[in-house]
Amino acid sequence: MKTLAFFNNKGGVGKTTLVYHLAWMFAELGLSVLAADLDPQANLTSMFLEEEDLEAIWTEPGSPRTVAGSLAPLMEGTGDVANPYVADITARIGLVVGDLALSNVENELSSQWPVCLDGKARAFRVITAFLAAAGECGPTTSCGCGADRCSPEPRSLEPCGLDRREPGSDSAGP
Repeated sequence: MKTLAFFNNKGGVGKTTLVYHLAWMFAELGLSVLAADLDPQANLTSMFLEEEDLEAIWTEPGSPRTVAGSLAPLMEGTGDVANPYVADITARIGLVVGDLALSNVENELSSQWPVCLDGKARAFRVITAFLAAAGECGPTTSCGCGADRCSPEPRSLEPCGLDRREPGSDSAGP
């Protein structure tokens, strides 16, 4: 599995647009793509999903189908990161759905960074949480679909049934 990560602390440099178009391009080339929206503004998610679908997902109690829902047990101190839900955008594109609630955990994430230097186990778990939430799972799948991006827990692979947007189109995709 190859991983591409895009980061630039400055806003407005085109990261989200670039990731969105690269996801479609790689999928058209026959590659399986997992896009993980880890930005508290969740703009990548809003590019892939229709507004009605976003509202339905974001208003679910506990945000079980978003990256914030995956991080909740760790942030609350009740457990580790839960396997992220992957919304099927197309047969080749999956999306770890972003969440505006990520802004609520930014301070916790940044406060744990220097504590890693003290060797605190929880700090390492918090800092590495985004790798797990982004779908960094092993090559083994239990759902039988054969996709590279599958999580070991079938619950995160259930089709979301959401409308999808094709790039350059105002209409829903397949």
